Amino acid sequence: MSSGLHICLANDLAPPTAAHKLLLSFHFGRGPAPYDHPAIVSPHLHPIDRDLLFENWWVTDDVEFTTHNGMRIAECGDYAVVIFESDESDTDNHQQLTHDAYGRLLEVVNATEHPQLVKIWNYIGSINEGEGDEERYRQFSVGRALAFSESNLEDRAAPTGTGVGMMRHRGLSITALCSRCDFALAENPRQVSAFNYPRQYGPKSPKFGRAGSVVTRSQRLHLISGTAAIVGHESMHPGDTQAQLDETLRNLDTLCESVSEIDRAGPKLELDERSVLRVYLRAPDDYPVIARSLKERLGLGPDQVVFLQGDICRRELMLEIDGVRIQ
Repeated sequence: MSSGLHICLANDLAPPTAAHKLLLSFHFGRGPAPYDHPAIVSPHLHPIDRDLLFENWWVTDDVEFTTHNGMRIAECGDYAVVIFESDESDTDNHQQLTHDAYGRLLEVVNATEHPQLVKIWNYIGSINEGEGDEERYRQFSVGRALAFSESNLEDRAAPTGTGVGMMRHRGLSITALCSRCDFALAENPRQVSAFNYPRQYGPKSPKFGRAGSVVTRSQRLHLISGTAAIVGHESMHPGDTQAQLDETLRNLDTLCESVSEIDRAGPKLELDERSVLRVYLRAPDDYPVIARSLKERLGLGPDQVVFLQGDICRRELMLEIDGVRIQ
């Protein structure tokens, strides 16, 4: 049975219809989630323009929730979700924590009926803490790369991904979306593939693809990785949020073209009212001008965009955007 995926931003967990079941819900807020549900992930990110928000992923077939190897698992017809959350209270080795978490996560994914990784959201406490190769994001990248290598996951098969700092001193949240359906990755010709970054960005390059599409019997799910003002492998316009937004939107336009090229059977991908975007801002004070610019450029308002306070993986970057669109 096809899952009939529906993704929306909401203030609660009210389903769009009686036929919809909750597969995954990202809870954004300063306090704990007001619901107890196994589909909820709380990555400790604060919405800038409201107090509480959920990004809900609904499906029209049954969802089975289980736990295995310290992971929460949700499975339906077309998709599975695997969730890992840690407050790091029992370790001071972020690289080892990441390596262990990814090793177990990949084992769990392979044991489901949805072995194709298509998207991973990574949220990391104090992501920019530490100097040089000791920076927590670089240590995270090493741990992830080692786990991928041990699982024989090739760089060019790395799923789409996002890596952003959560608003707490310590913690690691990993949410993996998997599928049994056809999946194709796309890269951005304006950018060096992340897995090919030179040594200056750390001992191991980040392992993620820029964009991809899942094709089910009834839908296309387009996934955009965390995208920022990077051209080639270099950060552009350090500290200039508006210029970085312009560069980021150029990268998003190019990514949409790349996805459309690999999925010629479907309509051209555009970021429109059927999209759901997350905009991560290092400085919350940048919100008014960025929200206004996105409204003017893409026509997207609060029903399609959530603005979140979060540090970006490079210290000179002020914002990052990721998102999804269903066709």
